[in-house]
Amino acid sequence: MEFRLLKRRRIVMTAIGQQLGLVLLLGLMVGCTSKKPDDGMVPVSGVVEVDGEPAVGVVIELHPPSKAPSLAKGITSEGGRFEISTLTQGDGVKPGTYDITFVWSEFNIVTRSQEGDRLNGRYAKPDQASIQWTVPDEESWDAGTIQLSSEK
Repeated sequence: MEFRLLKRRRIVMTAIGQQLGLVLLLGLMVGCTSKKPDDGMVPVSGVVEVDGEPAVGVVIELHPPSKAPSLAKGITSEGGRFEISTLTQGDGVKPGTYDITFVWSEFNIVTRSQEGDRLNGRYAKPDQASIQWTVPDEESWDAGTIQLSSEK
């Protein structure tokens, strides 16, 4: 009798384990099929060129019209490519209109800080921004190629 009871418990535990495994598997499948997270963020990418050449190290900031501090930033990499990040790498921004600033400074290894602006401050102030983006509520948005000039 004790043997049958143990055997029945083992069968019940195996069935419960299989059901839990199936629930976990379905949860992973549902979580992995969504392309855009439910946080409302839109991944934004593009390319920055200065004087017709791809620029590495340009810092891009998106400033909301409310004049709240900018939390969305990106930095250009090889080929001038960038992704905008707000909370995590490449997560993008909430849909809306933003004033865009660009600063192309150099890192001083002695002072361990960014210095200067090879764009001569031309694109550095949000209240004087000549570039504005309206990020649509889509799965992602390509800002295209942004042409900047280093001339004063």
